[in-house]
Amino acid sequence: MSNILKNLIEINTINDKENEKIRIYIKNLLKDKDFDFQEIGKGKKKVLIAKRGNPAVAFCCHTDTVDQSIYWTKEALKLTEDKDNYYGLGVSDMKGGTAALLEAVTTLPTDIPSMLCFTYDEEIGFKGINELIKSNIDLPDTLIFPEPTDLVPAIANKGCIEFSITFNGKSAHSSTPELGENALYKALDFIKELKAFASKLRKEKLSLYEVPYTTFNLSKINGGNEINKVPDTCEITFDFRTITKEHNKKIIDKIEKLTKKYQGRANILNNLNAVVTDQKEVIKQIETITNKKAIGLNYVTEASFFPDKNIIILGPGPITAHQKDEKIQKESFKDCIEIYRTLITESKK
Repeated sequence: MSNILKNLIEINTINDKENEKIRIYIKNLLKDKDFDFQEIGKGKKKVLIAKRGNPAVAFCCHTDTVDQSIYWTKEALKLTEDKDNYYGLGVSDMKGGTAALLEAVTTLPTDIPSMLCFTYDEEIGFKGINELIKSNIDLPDTLIFPEPTDLVPAIANKGCIEFSITFNGKSAHSSTPELGENALYKALDFIKELKAFASKLRKEKLSLYEVPYTTFNLSKINGGNEINKVPDTCEITFDFRTITKEHNKKIIDKIEKLTKKYQGRANILNNLNAVVTDQKEVIKQIETITNKKAIGLNYVTEASFFPDKNIIILGPGPITAHQKDEKIQKESFKDCIEIYRTLITESKK
């Protein structure tokens, strides 16, 4: 059993509860390895940077986890194992990848350049990665994110744009609806046009992704409060998972036109573009090291914040993030350590 993985699992970083503790643990682990440390942020939650030399790649790890569900059958904050697997909260997302990285770095000669970034709040609001970006830290051209991918290298992830739209009407008694203005009808007409627009976007495809088109999901409709009253307000929320940054712009333009047409008020909750690594040398190297063809991910990672970098998303599997009795395979964890060692030692400026 990996002591590093065991110790990481036992630190409670659900919603960053023990962010300070995990930073202290990592610094103590690396203190005799010639790293310089920098912490970014205020209060107890901070981004930790560990750097030595002038590395060609940097690793970006988030230290927080989601909470355990009521369906767990194992002790979530304790690393357990059977013949083939490790179990524990966050072992897949992403303490397994983080532990594999720390195992790799602590067993390499101290003159090997390395850079490790440890963020917080990835699962909820991306505050940590935004702190890192605002700090203007000098990062290498290639960034590696140890998210669970079952050791299949991902060189892209989709974008995500999220909206809430509020529609206002005029209340009236349901026996005289013509005296009111039904906010739900506005919302329904808006949704009908939005679905037609989303269907057109689906015709543009990128085979890099398992779901090769931009997807649309209507997630919430909230309006009205009495069966005998014309509703005077309605709120809807929805998101698009986009294959190109151009789609984000098209979507924003369309929402502006539709909200004006239906007298709505739009609020963009998140707007992240798709990111794709197009450097052939980087792609060839990661495919050679892993002996697997690179793919794109349908979901957002912290890589989305670095459109001008070469991004590689790679970590152990199977992919059981946010599932009960979260696990990774021992063999995958062991192989991940070797892959990270190779990436650190063979990457060139």
